[in-house]
Amino acid sequence: MKLKPECIPCLVERAKYECDIVFDEDRGKLRALKEFTAFLSEHLNLTELKPPPFFGTERERILKRRSGVEDPHGEVKRRSNEVAKKLLSEASQFYDAAGDKIEALIRIAAAANSMEYGITGYSYSEADFQHEFVHTLNENLKWDRESIRSAIENRAKILYLTDNAGEIFFDAFVIRELIRMGKEVVVSPKSAPVINDATVEDLKEAGISYFEERCKIIPSGAYIGISLGEVEEEFLDVFSDERYLVIAKGMGNYETISEFEARFGLKGRLIYILRAKCEPVARSMGVRRGELVAQFVTLRT
Repeated sequence: MKLKPECIPCLVERAKYECDIVFDEDRGKLRALKEFTAFLSEHLNLTELKPPPFFGTERERILKRRSGVEDPHGEVKRRSNEVAKKLLSEASQFYDAAGDKIEALIRIAAAANSMEYGITGYSYSEADFQHEFVHTLNENLKWDRESIRSAIENRAKILYLTDNAGEIFFDAFVIRELIRMGKEVVVSPKSAPVINDATVEDLKEAGISYFEERCKIIPSGAYIGISLGEVEEEFLDVFSDERYLVIAKGMGNYETISEFEARFGLKGRLIYILRAKCEPVARSMGVRRGELVAQFVTLRT
């Protein structure tokens, strides 16, 4: 998905939000904002627009470099993980009671993607998420029911691209159930902190290790979504392997992967799962802002 006009104020507002986290005084905030807005202006090539994560990732690197804080979102991620732990029993009960187990897993994965901070126009708090979690699991889900069910049933191998901390605990639940269904799963968290995305360490805390039977961890780099220039060859080998169904969580993965679906033969083996938290993503996917979405990629023009 190319950068849209609405993305620019959102990127800058998020930069200000994050500056407030890592800097105690205005001078540090202004210097970081000056560097980021200069980068945004310099790389805003109207004839070859980049996806929003290109700018968002550089924003994170500027903040880290100027603040010296390796994981600016560490406290936010810790709180998200704690909230998710408390709700896992409710996710398990929802799954156990479901007649359609695949739909239940999709709903758990999509509802968990509600855990997000700092998006313009999207309100989130741990207290509200905890209070409304069961309702969220039962929200209207915009999804390609039969295509997604068939894809999961008929594929033995799955590449699962994670998104946020907190959310990762629900992803771990989904992954374990997929393994119980007989699937081999490769999980791809981030190799190092970037925004509030789940890292390898978060995945381990959620209970998935390198030594899990029928499960392998291959990190996807330290970039919002996927950068083909930054992922390791091992990741690309799996990503391009037509035997794998790719489940991509979150808006960052959608914004980046939608730019190169055809190049990697992802038609017929890619599912995006997310809450459409912003208007440009919702519009691009053909859904309403705020909806839970599970979209099977068959053809994209």
